[in-house]
Amino acid sequence: EARELKARDWKEEVEERLIHEPARRRKKPPKRTWREELNLDFLAEHGPQWWLVRVSMAPGTDYVDLITKAVARRFSEVSFKIYNPAIQVKKRLKSGLISTKSKPLHPGLVFLYCTLNKELHDFIRDTEGCYGFIGATRGSIKRQIKKPKPIPVEEVESIIKKEKEEQEKADKEFEDLENWDKGSFGKPVEDPELMLINKIKKQVKKSTTKGASSNDTFTLGASVHVLSGPFAGFTGSLLEVNRKNKK
Repeated sequence: EARELKARDWKEEVEERLIHEPARRRKKPPKRTWREELNLDFLAEHGPQWWLVRVSMAPGTDYVDLITKAVARRFSEVSFKIYNPAIQVKKRLKSGLISTKSKPLHPGLVFLYCTLNKELHDFIRDTEGCYGFIGATRGSIKRQIKKPKPIPVEEVESIIKKEKEEQEKADKEFEDLENWDKGSFGKPVEDPELMLINKIKKQVKKSTTKGASSNDTFTLGASVHVLSGPFAGFTGSLLEVNRKNKK
């Protein structure tokens, strides 16, 4: 037991020394010259990463699709993917059809996953509808560039999760609206004249129910709509009422 305790103490002591080791003795990444800092080919050392690109939101052209196809044609051997966070919003049109529109969660921004170098960077930057990469300004007074900065994968995963939540929310809102419409206006569309007759039927029924309690179902001069018989469908007014027979 004493040996085990001593060994554990020794291990903890070594770990403690490593933690508090002077910074000058720790291994540091090689320091680059300012020319190397401006060389975008060194971005390839990061390997496949997520990058953020600004694109035009001008109506009439899908610039995200345009950039995707342009990169696929020019760099067919390069493995890449473009992620444009968006949800599909449904809407019921007056014609009864359902319209679906894409709503970007981050308008004007798309995520690009690839191994980036200067050639690929410059091609995407110069593609129509692209405004460049999100990054930081590097260089000196003599020469400066906008150097792309990788996006942490955790941040992208968070956006994907948010996109899923927003899509479920939009789907539920559409479903709730559809159910409400079915309960309120979901009956078959009827002929205007038939709708008028049904409305009058309801009014007569309501008036009859109310009048039964007060023994005053019909009133002289009241407007009526004939529901059956040879004059069905005609509208007129009461000229005489037989209260005994209630006719």
